[in-house]
Amino acid sequence: MTRWPEDVAAALERYEVIAITSGITDLREAAGLLDRLRPGRWQRIEWGMGSAANRARFHSLQQASGFHMLPMFVARDGVIGGLPELRRYLDTGRLPLDPGAPPSLLVSLGYAGLVPFLFFGAASWFGSPAWQDFALNALGLYGAVILAFLGGVHWGLYLVDRNYRVAGLAAPAWAVLPAIAGWAALLLPAPLSLVALVPMLA
Repeated sequence: MTRWPEDVAAALERYEVIAITSGITDLREAAGLLDRLRPGRWQRIEWGMGSAANRARFHSLQQASGFHMLPMFVARDGVIGGLPELRRYLDTGRLPLDPGAPPSLLVSLGYAGLVPFLFFGAASWFGSPAWQDFALNALGLYGAVILAFLGGVHWGLYLVDRNYRVAGLAAPAWAVLPAIAGWAALLLPAPLSLVALVPMLA
């Protein structure tokens, strides 16, 4: 994070660790750790989430850091993260890895998710007529499942941040729409269902 909010930047000039909280954040466990391991070297900054300005600052910090929970702990060199990351920081003195960089396992799983598209796509072109019908249906079913999964991502983000919105819609509405659209596409005959699904997955 190259540009901290003004109150955070001012506090970081005096303290090693800053705990950013809302008015209802339970900081007892973290405060105990910090008082024991960094006595006098940390400070709490409270951002009341009833303020639109504070919500905007928190959302900016979320986007810049990749962390989405309160309390959020920061140091001069960057964002520490939540309570689990704070424990590691207090043990090692090092910031965690960039949360925006996905672990290699997640990248591998993402690519693995393309295998059914590639396999059944090839089978629908080069397989026997009976196999082609099966492959087209399998492609449509898998595409609808992926759409529902993508909608579920927005559910998760909404549970973390109840102000999260997508293209002007509340996240729960956006989370449901892909599943409904995928289901509606499956009501069409196999070639048409794929034609309907492709732009939704693009």
